Amino acid sequence: MLNQENIRRIHEQIAAKPAPMLSLYVDINPANPSNSGRAYLTRAKEAMRVLGVPEKVLDRALSAMERLPEGRLRAVFAGEDWVEAYDLQTELPLPDGVEARWGEPYLTPLMYALDEYERYAVVLVDREKWRLFELHMGRVEELEGAFRAVAANEWRDLGEDATAAGGRSAGPGAVGYVGRASGGSGKDRFNERMGEWTERFYREMAQRLAETMKTRGTRRLILMGPDPDTKNFAAHLPNGLPEPYILPSMPHSRVGPGEVLKALEQQLPLLERAREEKLLDAIRERGIWGLQQVLEALQEGRLHLLVVPWGLEVRVFRCASGRVELTREAAEAYCPGEKLEEVSLKEVLPTLAQAYNLRLEIVHGEAEARLREEFGGLAGLVRW
Repeated sequence: MLNQENIRRIHEQIAAKPAPMLSLYVDINPANPSNSGRAYLTRAKEAMRVLGVPEKVLDRALSAMERLPEGRLRAVFAGEDWVEAYDLQTELPLPDGVEARWGEPYLTPLMYALDEYERYAVVLVDREKWRLFELHMGRVEELEGAFRAVAANEWRDLGEDATAAGGRSAGPGAVGYVGRASGGSGKDRFNERMGEWTERFYREMAQRLAETMKTRGTRRLILMGPDPDTKNFAAHLPNGLPEPYILPSMPHSRVGPGEVLKALEQQLPLLERAREEKLLDAIRERGIWGLQQVLEALQEGRLHLLVVPWGLEVRVFRCASGRVELTREAAEAYCPGEKLEEVSLKEVLPTLAQAYNLRLEIVHGEAEARLREEFGGLAGLVRW
């Protein structure tokens, strides 16, 4: 199974292999009715036939496709004397469930998977216990020990204070609970003590979360729990952490990773689409757009984020030195005497992104339609 580190390794290793090679991406999700009877084998074979893939390479790829699915998507790379296949617990917007290339390595779908399925920290805020999960590439894992349960003696002390103030014990896990007290001064002292303790609790938990996210290279954050606990915690997050998604509470603190994953799969796609729309709004305010302007800024090193439509169908001319231009005339003027090659912009973007140290955001659906209609197909945020 692929994870983020494996994808980066594959990107380096596959890109280093000599062309031509086959790059094949196939929807193998058993839950997809169109894959009944392993129909994906027929689609993969037809896609390779259309490309004119050599018989030896085709046979190697089909052999790799024969094994039973262990994910939703299979990526196959093959040459004359080698083949590598990987299963991902992710989905890609593939036309007719398959996408294939013969020639240079085609790695854009892997970059899309990295973008669409980034590593998320998922904090389950519960009145009994706080827990931290990690969501990545369609899998959820609990990070044991990242948060500790509130120490029993702390809750006992708080309960004694509440009782002394004439109120009810706060009870384990009742973060932010204010007991009822009959005495005015006692109630005030208890509320003050409870407020101070809650502040310390939130700050401590936020610091633990920040350290874990930094160590694991996590870039996105989800808080799941009751309101106002999640919003109060969000207000205590330190600078540098991403703005969190806040989702409704899970049924109870003892839910398993599978239940957490199911809830996230239902709600996260909508939030991600909303995030993409918000990003396009930000570009409209302070970014740049249009094929020519964006390509120039990219190759001047001025971009730090590039938004690309999944179905990008633009051909460009690439100089032997790597420069990319929209027309042959522009390429000849920029790199006179160099050999030119007409290539797909979508296929060379991962290489350009790596060369100029920028982040690719590949969008589809409503954000893709908007990117085409309002921004001319490419848009980005600049460093300067």
